[in-house]
This record gives sequence, C-alpha cells and structure tokens, in this order.
Amino acid sequence: MVVEDEDMVREVTKRILERGGYTVLTTANGKEALDLYSEKKNTISLIILDFIMPEMGGKECLEKLREVDPNIKILVTSGYYVSGMVKEVIESGAGGFIGKPYDSIAMLRAVRKALDSG
Repeated sequence: MVVEDEDMVREVTKRILERGGYTVLTTANGKEALDLYSEKKNTISLIILDFIMPEMGGKECLEKLREVDPNIKILVTSGYYVSGMVKEVIESGAGGFIGKPYDSIAMLRAVRKALDSG
C-alpha cells in the first residue's frame, strides 16, 4: 500500500511497483491508510508511507499502524531530508527510508529488501 498525499507522486510510485509485479493499493493520507489497512490488513504485505503529510503526518500514522499490527513492514519516504531524519524514522519502527525523488530500481530494491526481511 502506498500512502502519499501528492497525486502525481502516488501514481508514479504505483506504476513503478506494478511494473515490478506488485499489486498496489493507494491512499492519499494517514486516516485513509488506517481505514484501508484495518479493512484489508490480511492482503497488505508492505506500506510505503510518506513521512511529511498534512493532517496526520507519517510518524503518527506509523505509530497507529503499529498499534493495529506491530509486525507490519513499513518503508518511509520523504522529499525533505533533515539531519537525523533517517535515524528517527528507523527508531520509530520503519524498516527503511527512501529519499525522494527516487528511481524505479532503487524503489524496487528497497521494497524487495523490506519484504524479505524477517
């Protein structure tokens, strides 16, 4: 599942993942992500979560998703890189970080690595 507030970025990410052979659900914000995950958690293997979003930010969404399923695999993305951000993301329970803009090969490698992790 891709959680991204920017329509164009969400659609490009979806296309990259579908070309890589993945089935992709998308949401535009944290609340939609929580609702969709609660409904379809048995079919979602990984969440790619934008860290900077209006309303419910990625960190809050990540924490709420972990309450629903402490074992969910989550990759965080952001176009805003601040010193210490990657460390904060990993400490908050994400399985990795992908900086934007990302290329399709880097995205697919990160997804495969996250899915293959214990």
